[in-house]
Amino acid sequence: MVRDLCMFAGFNEDLQIVWFKVTYSKEPGSLSLITDFLEKENAFIMFGHLDNITQETGEYSIFAEFKKDVDIENLVRKIGELEVVNSVEYGVSEFGMIYSVDFPLNVIGARGVMARALTIVDIIKTLNQSVPHAEGLLTLSGLRGGSHAAKYFKSIMPINNSNFASMIAELFRAVGWGILEIECNPETYEGKIIVKDSFIADVYGASDQPVCAFMSGYLAGYLTEYFGKNISVREVSCKATGKNVCEHIISLAPSGGNQEHQLRGDPR
Repeated sequence: MVRDLCMFAGFNEDLQIVWFKVTYSKEPGSLSLITDFLEKENAFIMFGHLDNITQETGEYSIFAEFKKDVDIENLVRKIGELEVVNSVEYGVSEFGMIYSVDFPLNVIGARGVMARALTIVDIIKTLNQSVPHAEGLLTLSGLRGGSHAAKYFKSIMPINNSNFASMIAELFRAVGWGILEIECNPETYEGKIIVKDSFIADVYGASDQPVCAFMSGYLAGYLTEYFGKNISVREVSCKATGKNVCEHIISLAPSGGNQEHQLRGDPR
């Protein structure tokens, strides 16, 4: 799960946007005391999320608007004096950008960054135009990322044949990569993955060839780590070529040979 948040609220010189991370004792009515206090202080709460750290304590992250003349340091002191509050951290967004409560941003067990899809796709385009065997390099890069994701998931929760597909689908949606529909037989290691709204294909523009090699590699790495078998994922249909969705075929990679060609489904 991605706990942090970064978004743009728009600049308003008459307002200040503040985030609070409040650690509190989990008692009946604890959250009500915190929210009631903020309402009395004329806070406009834009967003909030909860994280239950332990059975005794919780963490409430709040993003709120205040008028410019509100003394935020004094407000934080008052929040900290509430009986149920253990600690308070805060930050002020000067230009209307609500940034992450925790820095650096953490995404599935490693440091993450927010980037425009256009920036990432420009890197992919540059590789495709300038580097020999770029598709293979992108596939292998994706392979490592997908493998790391599966290893992290396995370290924090049980993964089995009933949830391995929904977990990677949830990850893709959470980070804005696309919406996955996965059909994969865990006995034959065969199936297909439909990607709707692929961030690569949507931004890449028209192409004569499929452009989502990185995504194919990522999916292959995830499935390879989960199954313990070398899995090939090959894109056979791409939105960048004019199709409605991107389609990737899953199969067991042949033994031996070059790993790059195996993952691409290339028999060479």
